[in-house]
Amino acid sequence: MKILALYASPRAQGNSAQLLNVLLEEAGRLGATISRYTLNTLQLKGCQACYSCRQPGKEKQCAIKDDMQSILTDLFAADAVVLASPVYMWQMTAQARLFTDRLMPVLKPDYTSWLNGQRMLVLYTQGQPDLTRFASYFQYVNDMFAFLGFRTSEPLVFGNLRGLNDVQRQPHHFERVRQAATELVRNG
Repeated sequence: MKILALYASPRAQGNSAQLLNVLLEEAGRLGATISRYTLNTLQLKGCQACYSCRQPGKEKQCAIKDDMQSILTDLFAADAVVLASPVYMWQMTAQARLFTDRLMPVLKPDYTSWLNGQRMLVLYTQGQPDLTRFASYFQYVNDMFAFLGFRTSEPLVFGNLRGLNDVQRQPHHFERVRQAATELVRNG
């Protein structure tokens, strides 16, 4: 199994990174190969609505020559994608939104998908202790990924994580991501 992991926090070792690291370590232990990107360190530009990706012979490609080219190559080769983002202002980070903005090349001109049923798992961390507080947004994101052709999983939501290492005081979160990794590798 090939997993594409996208880390979308500006904090290099924040709560989202710590949870993603454990998930990926477990997936690797179970035999998955992993391509990983830290979105905050990449050069990514917003979609320019040029529709170059809609032109015959340019399918699955983006005209913008930046780091999204590598991500798209790995995305089309992946069996599963894991996107980890803290919740900022009721939504995923700007880094994650920039990635999603550039997913037009996964759609054919008729808006069906070029994807082969890649699994999409989104991991959210939030300061809010109420895990249902942003549920409508999480559902919106899953619906968007389903429209793009991903097989979506129930998002993993971890709350009450305000400080940089708050997740260290909640070890049950690490067990939860290990279980998610096992499910992803075995059923992905």
